[in-house]
Amino acid sequence: MLTGDLSQMGQLASRLRDLASVPSRAAGVVSDRIEALIQEEFDAGADPYGNAWAPLAESTLARGRSAPPLTDTGAMRDSVRVAPLARAGVGVTIDHPAGVHQTGWDGASGKGPARPILPRGVMPARWSEAIKSAVSDTVRKVMR
Repeated sequence: MLTGDLSQMGQLASRLRDLASVPSRAAGVVSDRIEALIQEEFDAGADPYGNAWAPLAESTLARGRSAPPLTDTGAMRDSVRVAPLARAGVGVTIDHPAGVHQTGWDGASGKGPARPILPRGVMPARWSEAIKSAVSDTVRKVMR
């Protein structure tokens, strides 16, 4: 048996519908925050865990490139995309030329060390916090 002010049930139902929109709404916020973290990685020349990327080879420096690695032309930054997905998630893609830097390479055109742009294994604390805070911020906004 229900007791109390039943006139509030409509408002409760409305709030529950609003909460159902949180995942898709938060995905856009998460995308923006992860994108910003990736850009900070490029600025610092470090992986998602804060570990410095392998330094540039002497031969690369001799060709006029400068530290941090992967930043001279902007092509690496431009090949990373973070976007909300249709089903309330976030997708991160790395295209050529940055893709090979995730694990390093050794082939006919030479070899190079890994300079990871995306996490490998455990979610980095900064990424995890960005996701949690984006969801919390979105819930607060929806519930106002």
